[in-house]
Amino acid sequence: MDQNFTYRPSPTALLDPCRDSIFKKLFTDNSPEGSKALQSFLEAVLGKSVSNIVLQPTELPIEDAFDKQARFDLNCKIDNSEYANIEIQGINTEKSFEKRAEYYCAHLLNHNVTSGSKWQEVPKVYQISVLKFIREKNCEKEIFHYKFRTEEGFSLHDRQNIIFIELPKVEELVNKIEAEQMRIEDLTDTQKWSIFILYASKEEHNNIIKKISNSEGGIMCAVQILDKISQDEIEWKRQFDEFMIETDRRSLEQFYKDKGMEIGLAEGREQGKEEGLQQGREQGLQQGLEQGLEKGLEKGLQQGIKQSKIEIAKKSLEKNLPLETISEITGLSIKEIQDLNK
Repeated sequence: MDQNFTYRPSPTALLDPCRDSIFKKLFTDNSPEGSKALQSFLEAVLGKSVSNIVLQPTELPIEDAFDKQARFDLNCKIDNSEYANIEIQGINTEKSFEKRAEYYCAHLLNHNVTSGSKWQEVPKVYQISVLKFIREKNCEKEIFHYKFRTEEGFSLHDRQNIIFIELPKVEELVNKIEAEQMRIEDLTDTQKWSIFILYASKEEHNNIIKKISNSEGGIMCAVQILDKISQDEIEWKRQFDEFMIETDRRSLEQFYKDKGMEIGLAEGREQGKEEGLQQGREQGLQQGLEQGLEKGLEKGLQQGIKQSKIEIAKKSLEKNLPLETISEITGLSIKEIQDLNK
């Protein structure tokens, strides 16, 4: 008997908005709900009202054969005067994510300054990165807004803006809400969006997602779009494949970490032994030289003193001084003095 197989765990399960393709589909859906969701997200992140948003091409033309190609994830024009690129970032590749964000922000500005524009017309741009990792470990807040400023805080301009949203920071907030130590009403709009992105695909948190979407119309629209996308069996297959690839990558990464640690420890022990022996030899030689020199000096001094006493004793004998007197002067025994005449 044939049985239809589905990758969707349940009829109400939702795809993961943390996946790059799903994240982009949420905000580029060609529907009123898609527009409302993007507007709500931008208003939450930028902290101001947004009335008009136009999606822009993500593949930018190459101006020079030697230029590094830049491809935006979600490129949009805001209120006819500002531009934003929105992306979700999984890992801090080679610890160079900040450099990448700066480059994309500069590229976004350069691409939208047209020839002949006055300097007063240079647009404000935003590189908005939703991070699935924690970057600022010593701060509890989840959103960081970077601008050009001096060390004293004086602003140069506000044309280039880099915004990081660290999703894992809201995990503790969810724990507090579930423990009834915090209310949904106490959350900021950015925190609500972060919780939705991080937890919408986790069915055990359906109650929190429902409360958050009821409190924010834009998130409600995002839930509706996500539910529509989640009807697609192909997307579930892709998510399953990505999950397996990611699991294999992490397993392989952990294997090489463990293997590298094992090799490093082994080499470290051998190197430590060799360095220890070498250091021991060097220290032993140094200590031997010091002790030998000290003993040599001491022995030489003693020999010099005794030889001096003998010379004094000989001269005293030539003067025919009594043996007792010579012994008292030199410290030599009478027998030693008598032996000098032999």
